[in-house]
Order: sequence, then structure tokens, then C-alpha cells
Amino acid sequence: MARTVGRATLALTLEEARGLALAAQRLDGLDGSRPPGAAATSSEVAALIEALGAVQIDTISVVARSQYLVLWSRLGAYERGLLDELLYPGRAIFEYWSHAASILPMSDYQWYREDMRLAHERHMWGDVRSWMLENPAIIADTLERVRVNGPMASADFERPSDGRRVEAWDWFGPKDSRRALDVLWTMGDLMVHSRRAGQKVYDLRERVLAEAFGEGAPDDGALPGAEERLRHFTRRTVRALGIVTPTWLWDYFRLTWREYDQPAHPGARGSGLRARAVALLEEMEREGLVMPATVEGLDGPAWVATERLPALERLRAGAAPERTTLLSPFDSLIWDRARARALFGYEVCFEAYVVPEKRRYGYYCLAILHRGRLVGRLDPKMDRKERRLTVRALYLEPGVKPSADLLDGLAGALRDLAAFLGAKTIAVERSEPAAALKGLRRRVE
Repeated sequence: MARTVGRATLALTLEEARGLALAAQRLDGLDGSRPPGAAATSSEVAALIEALGAVQIDTISVVARSQYLVLWSRLGAYERGLLDELLYPGRAIFEYWSHAASILPMSDYQWYREDMRLAHERHMWGDVRSWMLENPAIIADTLERVRVNGPMASADFERPSDGRRVEAWDWFGPKDSRRALDVLWTMGDLMVHSRRAGQKVYDLRERVLAEAFGEGAPDDGALPGAEERLRHFTRRTVRALGIVTPTWLWDYFRLTWREYDQPAHPGARGSGLRARAVALLEEMEREGLVMPATVEGLDGPAWVATERLPALERLRAGAAPERTTLLSPFDSLIWDRARARALFGYEVCFEAYVVPEKRRYGYYCLAILHRGRLVGRLDPKMDRKERRLTVRALYLEPGVKPSADLLDGLAGALRDLAAFLGAKTIAVERSEPAAALKGLRRRVE
């Protein structure tokens, strides 16, 4: 039971909790901010990234890279170049470690700077840390090359003369410069200047920040302290999730640093991350930023962002999530598998690193979101040469029937995805249950 701090506790159904999460993640289809069929604008893409706080980057492109899919799931078939332009020349976003390697609002740069300064403790492990300590000359030379020559990608550095080849699972390849560029980026000496055919182009931090902020670039001598950063990311998390429990708080921005695993103040109830989360959320409650809640079917307390109360009123007045779309396995709605399980009763599937004979669903499954529920998954592949989007298999969750409404929504999502990818045809090869196959084929063909 949630402990109140001066306000009544909201009693929510699980369906209402889902609706709040979907509204916060811009996935309910109820915002009505853009006329149907209208193309998304650059400002809408920037506003979406600002609302989500972080968009995870991934290089797998069996359909499209995850960062582009996450935005498509919310915006529909937008112009993909808008995201690239926000990085350069727009400077509205930057790339750094957050939940994972992520696209972040440039307005949040100062809140990540201390993480960069302590990167050797927080992001350098194992072989990478050892290599960094053993090769200071290579790192210094790489930094100087960028300083003298301007923005550079790994491809701009010569290959080693010994003819080494890339080994299986070799993250960096045979170039020491590529490893050095990644180390310098993680330490914050370099930033991602732009992308060239998807590849990172790096430049000095101070040059990128000058383009982003002018003379108002954040000063290392006036950075926020640990407590300020913790409160900032707590507010960011609550805003992005809409509803949060103490166990969900830490995953969104991966706030598991040791400096936070302690009581908020002398006399605080208990120690550890859960007690710390409760203290932070109760502080936000006293500030009027959240309300305590209980959720039917969930153990323990929860808190709802007060900015989501209008969405709760709409839900209780009869509105319901409308969107049918597909979600990357790295989508921020479901990247916390425990939260996806608790809210949606859904097991997130990612089998790219599972050997083919042991895969149940496929190499890169997309989750199916339909009217507020996660109802299944599909295994897609985009053939860019043939301009064909293929659904190799569709899997509905146990108990989900292939109703006309579901098939209509799924077909619409596939057609929109095809338009986004530049596909001219859509093929559906198999489905479980088999009864869905004929109806979906008819709708997409």
C-alpha cells in the first residue's frame, strides 16, 4: 500500500495504468496533435525525443535501425532524414550512454557531463579498460588527428599495414583508431558530430558544443552535483513512464551508480535502491509532481505523474488507446522486461544472438501493440533490392483471437511500415494461429 504524504491515493485498474504508460510514451494515439495523413515535422521529432528522454541506438537493420523504428512507431511514416538533421546541423540532440547508447536531447547535455568525466569507472570494463590503460599514445594521437583535421569517421583513418581481418564478434575490427574513437567518445573528449551512411563522424567536444550552445556552452566548473542529477533523472523517468514503481525507477536511465545506493538523508527508512527510490518519489509527491497510487494486480506502491491526470480522466470517461503499431525490442515502452511483464503480461523477445535452431520466434521480432495491449509479435525482413517487406511469421499471444479489428489494425501498421521503408509489396508467409494468415494476406495485398 502506498504511504500518502498529504494526498489521497489513486486506485487504478491495470488497464488504466497501461493507458497512462502509453500516453506518456506517445503510443495511445489520442493526442490528436497532427491531422491524419500529415507528415511529421522536425519540431515534432525533436519534441518526441524530449518527451521520451532517450531513444536507444542499435545497429541491427534487418528492417531499420531501432532508433528510426522507435520514432516511426509513434509518428508513422516520417522522413527519416529529420532525425539525422537534428544531430547535424540542428544540434538539437547528441549521442551518449544513457539506458544504453542513446539519442538524447541536447538540453540534457550538462546532466551527462559528470558521467563522461567518470567514464573510466562507469563505462570502461574488461578488455576496453585494459586497452585504454595500455595505449595512451594511440588515444592521444587519435584525438590530435581530429583536432587538426576536423570531423573524422573511423573510415578516415588508414587500415593497419599487417593486414589483420575482423574476427567473429570483434566489436571494433582491426583498427586501433576505431577503438580509440570510441574511448574518446565515452570519455567525452569527442562527440558524435554527424552520421555518414549510418557511421559515426566525430569531432572535438568543444566544437560541437559551440555549435549547439554558442557562448552559453555548459561549463565543467559549474556542473550539477550527484543529488541534483539524481532528482533530474527521477523527474525525467516519471515524465517518460507516466506511472512508476520503486523497482521501475532505476532502469530507464540505468541509475544504478553506487553513489545513489544509500539513504537519501540521515534517518531515511532503510538503504538500498528501493528505499532510495521511495524517498525520491515521496519528495516529488510533496512537490506536487506525482500522486501515490495502487494498481490492481501490482504489488507495492506506485506513483502517477500529475501531468498525466488529464489522460486518466479521459480513460475514465470512456476513451481508450487507439493505436496499432509495431515496437522494436529496444523500444522504451518495453526495454524493461520486468515492467513489460507486470504492465502488459508480455515477454519481450530478442533472439538475434540465439543460434537459429534454438529460436522460437525469429531473428528480430517486433512486438504488436493493438489498442493498449501487446497482443503478439512478428518476424519481419526488408528486402531493399526487391523493395519487399516480408512477415516471415506472425505469432499472436495465447487467447488473442485474429478478429477483423486486429487484422485491420495490423495490416494498416504493416502498410505504413512499408511506406516508411520504401517497400512496394508486403508478403506474409506464416502465422500462429493459422486462421490469421488468409485475412492478413488479403488486407495487405
